[in-house]
Amino acid sequence: MIAPFVRVLSIAVFAAAICAPFAVQAQDEEPALELRLEDFRLSAPPALALLGISAATVTRPNTPRALIASLVSGTGSSGLVPDGYALETSPYWLVKHPTLQLRDYYNAGLGDRLRYFTAISAATSRRSSSVDSIQPDARVSIAVRTLLFNGRPGKALVATSDSMRSLQLTYITRYRRWESVRGTAGGLAAQRRRLMRQEDLLSTLVTKVLVGPERDLRDSTLGTLARRDSSRAAVAAAESADDEVTRLEKEMESLEGRLSKLASSFADRDAEPDGFILEVAAGVRALFEHGEWDRERSDGVGVWVTPMYRVSASHLELIGVARYLTRVADYSNRDLLDLGARAGWDVGKAGMSAEWVRRSVGEGGPSSTRWAALFDYKLPARLNLVASFGSDFRRRAGKRPVVATLGINLGIGAITLVPSGKAPQI
Repeated sequence: MIAPFVRVLSIAVFAAAICAPFAVQAQDEEPALELRLEDFRLSAPPALALLGISAATVTRPNTPRALIASLVSGTGSSGLVPDGYALETSPYWLVKHPTLQLRDYYNAGLGDRLRYFTAISAATSRRSSSVDSIQPDARVSIAVRTLLFNGRPGKALVATSDSMRSLQLTYITRYRRWESVRGTAGGLAAQRRRLMRQEDLLSTLVTKVLVGPERDLRDSTLGTLARRDSSRAAVAAAESADDEVTRLEKEMESLEGRLSKLASSFADRDAEPDGFILEVAAGVRALFEHGEWDRERSDGVGVWVTPMYRVSASHLELIGVARYLTRVADYSNRDLLDLGARAGWDVGKAGMSAEWVRRSVGEGGPSSTRWAALFDYKLPARLNLVASFGSDFRRRAGKRPVVATLGINLGIGAITLVPSGKAPQI
């Protein structure tokens, strides 16, 4: 009796998950938009954030030649601003710095930090136009961001770096030995042919000595015997070198795989720095009438300040965000100020966080706040159970929707089990 009931209940929940969002949106004229604090941070170049767009690709040149080529292609043709161009580059890393150590990188002074972490970005965007309209306007933004404080390397990062250095030294030792024995192993086939000739010659001479008493043949036989023994020793050395070359190649292949895994782990969350980190960014935006480069006027500025404090040993992370934008199109070209903070804590496979954001709109616009509590739990097969509850920004009609969701993240999107409904207004 219980199994059929559970099956029917599962089908009902799945049907509700599919049908409920459409029914809710039909009733609510202004559905709640689930914004998170991450939407205010600079995960993408600040130049894109100034334009309020996302780019399919962002060019990141790492050599002076690549930078020049990208800038030439980004100027467009016929004196018009191109659409969808995005670039970000760090001047310091346009050339290689092989002697820079990880500890020096993190313990740098303010001047060195500005060199290491400063990145410049640029982006362009053009409004879509209909066939019978005039040439659309274009917007161009240029921004810079850097780290004033970069924290300290966490234990995971130091351990990964030390492991990589140890493996690299081991790899270099194996490679040098491989180079020294490769020449000996490469002559193995020739040494074997030479030994076969000495063996054949020795067999013929031994036969002649046995049937004839000539002294000269005995001397030739002894000389051939000595050369045969020398060839045998050379073949044995070449075979040993060949075996060593094969072993060294397998070891170097294994070391390359381990180095590749360690390099990829640098991007993992557990390898992020500890301590206090402060990122700042600023940029300007310009409007080009009809998309022409020679018809430019200022169109706004943006400033971001993102402090963060992280303690990996306690799995604790504190993040703050301050964002100031001028002439925001979604707010009738008024200025916008967002101030927010989030505290996150990981316990085993579960992650919990709480965040709060206050939004102030200039020129007498309405101010509002948003808060949310979020929960994430790792399930088998790379699935994540996600849930959130909170209150969203107040809408134009004065309503302030409640955000309440429960879902399973498949890695390519989330299947909603309990969707955000037309919640009570606060």
